[in-house]
Amino acid sequence: MTEVIRIAGSGDSAEEARAEQIALALMGVGRLDPSTLAEAATWDGASGALAGRSAIVAALEAVAPAEKIRVEQVVTHGKAGSVSGRVTRAGQTRLYCHVIRFTSVAAHQVAQLVSFEHPGGK
Repeated sequence: MTEVIRIAGSGDSAEEARAEQIALALMGVGRLDPSTLAEAATWDGASGALAGRSAIVAALEAVAPAEKIRVEQVVTHGKAGSVSGRVTRAGQTRLYCHVIRFTSVAAHQVAQLVSFEHPGGK
């Protein structure tokens, strides 16, 4: 089971909580309801780009949960949000950031996801 640590003040609003839930699902914690993704949603990350709801859902099924995720910052404004912090897998801690673009300010569906991860986290 993944240990999730939240820094005080992150994920306080409903929009921030939704962005955090999506980011955690991208890292293998929890489930992302497929209807959260627009049919033509895209996900860009280190291993390439995925296009379409079905391709993203299939990729999420293969994501192994991390040992520990530290959510340090959640920011939302209008149609965009970002979640960043540190993730530990196989004893290695890395920095991460997930940028989320919704189809509208109502934030019901995701149009685009961009995920970054790199060494440097402790």
